[in-house]
Amino acid sequence: MANIFIEKVAREHVVLVNGTGAALALFDFTVIAPYCAVADEVIASTASGSFFVEGGLEVQATELVSGELTFATLGAAVYFDTTTKKFSDTSTAGYYLVGYVTSVKDLAGVIKFEKLRFATVVPAAEGE
Repeated sequence: MANIFIEKVAREHVVLVNGTGAALALFDFTVIAPYCAVADEVIASTASGSFFVEGGLEVQATELVSGELTFATLGAAVYFDTTTKKFSDTSTAGYYLVGYVTSVKDLAGVIKFEKLRFATVVPAAEGE
């Protein structure tokens, strides 16, 4: 028999390299493949830092893509545009599926969604 050692790791936080091309502030949302990640601290571009990655976290957001911001249906998919750093209700090639609406957009323009652990990129349509 082979002996092994088990190292307990906190699965909800991981240390990753900020490859977004910009510094991240505390609580900034981003996608660092394969994770839907929330910065646990200020993290400079290309630096390592701690990210909250656990799924099931309810997130509030107001940074919404213009023209793609209805968010009127509970359970609807929420997408993230890594270029503009805004959320969308429209499946668009290159955006990432990051969660599902748990509270429709209110009069203040706030949406709530349940964050997924892993981001899934929306593929380009055939022929694009």
